[in-house]
Amino acid sequence: MQINKAVIASAGFGTRFLPITKTIQKEMLPVIDRPVVDYLVDDLVKAGISEIIFVITEHNKQALHYFRENTRLEKYLQDVGKLPLYESIKNIHQKAKFHFVYQTDQDQYGTSTPVKLAQEHLAGEEAFVVLMGDDIPYNADGSSEVKRMIAHLEKTGAKALATFVEQPEEKLHMYGVAKTKEENGQLCLDQLVEKPKPGTAPSNLANISKYILTPEVFEIIANQQPNPQSNELYITDTVTELAQQQPVAVYTPSGTYLDCGYPLGWLKANLTMAKDNPELHQELQKFLQEIEF
Repeated sequence: MQINKAVIASAGFGTRFLPITKTIQKEMLPVIDRPVVDYLVDDLVKAGISEIIFVITEHNKQALHYFRENTRLEKYLQDVGKLPLYESIKNIHQKAKFHFVYQTDQDQYGTSTPVKLAQEHLAGEEAFVVLMGDDIPYNADGSSEVKRMIAHLEKTGAKALATFVEQPEEKLHMYGVAKTKEENGQLCLDQLVEKPKPGTAPSNLANISKYILTPEVFEIIANQQPNPQSNELYITDTVTELAQQQPVAVYTPSGTYLDCGYPLGWLKANLTMAKDNPELHQELQKFLQEIEF
């Protein structure tokens, strides 16, 4: 299966990270010296994805500016004799072919909406990757988790895939949890149980909203009803319906899942990557000892 395109959802309010997300998209918060979403782009590019569709809010264009060439900055650095600093960013806009789609206030809010809005850029695709923009599947060796997702999909013979991480029982009530079934000897999704009550979760597999989906989801979303409690269109409902129509492979990442969408998770992500950075690890470890952390 040749998968060429991906959607990155970057239009949420980031309520778990207020007040900073009042002005800065959570996807653009820095992990070390790069925004969260840049790590996702690199993972996709390593997997052979050549086109990336960002769905961004009409009120915040930070991702668009980051992934576009900045000749003003280049000229400034040249004028002040600091042009070598431009080396680290001069090719960012060439990593892939980028499209930017605006999600407006009139669009139904929810995690399915970015997929719906990206439809025109996905015409004719057999399948495509969908990532939420605020978390990172991190591999210290620099390997691509999306590449492994695609390889797993091909191995199972399924057309779609959903990604899950194992969580302890006491945390499962915070997630959508997979109820699984076996199809042709492979573990597949039966349904997603959203935030099950303690002791009722059908497995320990928590959804982390990283998918490979097929065009069938567009019709599903078009007929999907908003969640009655939140009035949002949840992609978990979309994928559950897709699983009734075709096998959806269940995949568990080999790397570390870094949820950067809330303060503690973001801090853990920075510390995790700093630990694997020789230039930062020693000084950070010394500092933590000094403050008796």
